[in-house]
Amino acid sequence: MLASSTPGAETRVGHLPQELQLVFNDKIFDAQVTLTGPDNATVALGGATVRNETARIALGVPDGAPGSYTVSYTASGANGMSGNGSFSFTVTTGVKTSTSAKPGRTPTSPPATQAPATSAAAAPADFVTSNAQPPVAEAPATAGRPAWWTYAAVLLVVACVLVVFLGFSRRRIRPGNPAK
Repeated sequence: MLASSTPGAETRVGHLPQELQLVFNDKIFDAQVTLTGPDNATVALGGATVRNETARIALGVPDGAPGSYTVSYTASGANGMSGNGSFSFTVTTGVKTSTSAKPGRTPTSPPATQAPATSAAAAPADFVTSNAQPPVAEAPATAGRPAWWTYAAVLLVVACVLVVFLGFSRRRIRPGNPAK
């Protein structure tokens, strides 16, 4: 079910990426992902974004220690099927754990914060859903006052009703025609 990933399976990268990207063969509705570091501790993940065949998961840390990292995933597909698996990649440089080590890279933006989950597509990576549904499009928010065309449409309907009413009324009132 997994077609590709960034970082790729069994690849070597200098630093822990800022996001994981999983691309599946079919459209998915949700994905749960965990990342385990070289010390077998779970790495903090931000929110997961699922769109079509791709799941993007922001990492909640700017960098990690060198070593092997394992990505484990479960994804629910459009056909009602779900699949799971795992793969590993290696961080070669990363952040050294000793105090005398050179500082690691600093993030260019603050770490992603976890937004509240409003649908399966917006669920955090460790959120488990039992019945995946496609995301529902929300109606755009409107201002407190109706648009000008609403007034024009109402006026047009009232004018049409008035023309029809007057048309029928004039037939009955014409002089020389008996009332029916």
